[in-house]
Amino acid sequence: MFIIRLLFILTLIALAVSGALYLFTGNRRYLKYVWNVLKAGVVLVAILGVLVVAERLVML
Repeated sequence: MFIIRLLFILTLIALAVSGALYLFTGNRRYLKYVWNVLKAGVVLVAILGVLVVAERLVML
């Protein structure tokens, strides 16, 4: 659970920094980076969530 929370916090920080950089510079590559980080974060959290559920089912 700690890893999922840590990934969530790091993803939010990366999204905030990239969004701020886009607002200050107007460079569209930061929007692409935001989208890629968001996709990767969702995928990683989903995979770790499935692993946690699988672990609990095995423990039954």
